[in-house]
Amino acid sequence: MNGLNLEWLFEIYSENLKLKKMMRIFCLSILFAILGCDSDRIFEEYIDLKGIWPQQSSQLFEFDIIDSEIPYHITGMVRNKNSYAFNNLYVKYELFYEDSLIKTGLTEVILFEPKTGKPLGTGMGSTFDRNFDFIKSYTFEASGHYRMKITQFMRLDTLQDIDQIGVRVAAVAQP
Repeated sequence: MNGLNLEWLFEIYSENLKLKKMMRIFCLSILFAILGCDSDRIFEEYIDLKGIWPQQSSQLFEFDIIDSEIPYHITGMVRNKNSYAFNNLYVKYELFYEDSLIKTGLTEVILFEPKTGKPLGTGMGSTFDRNFDFIKSYTFEASGHYRMKITQFMRLDTLQDIDQIGVRVAAVAQP
């Protein structure tokens, strides 16, 4: 009789563990689905620079705009090491529609607090991500294929400790 009680308790315990595991998986799936939904984003890509970004090495991002009647935010992302030699990064961008240059600009990205040297953005250890604006609330002239060329514009020919550069295009949230 004692053996039956132990088997019965073991079965209940096993079923309880299976149920808990299934609930965890379900909750994590829902969480990832909620966090992964970004209906405003139409494009996001990162290019791995492997810690070195020569000035002659422009990075090219290509995306399609379907609705040219709504405004878009074009933002950038840089991933750098905390051993990066400067507190800022100048990035030149050129936006093309088909083969025509339609917009160009220079953006300064502050990567470290100037007084303390504390890394800005998010990250842990020696690597940090910093998001920045290229163009706020831009309305494209036409639907179609666009290209954005990104070039580092610092005084040094080759930058060390810049791991990735990225571009994100998202529709401006309408109230």
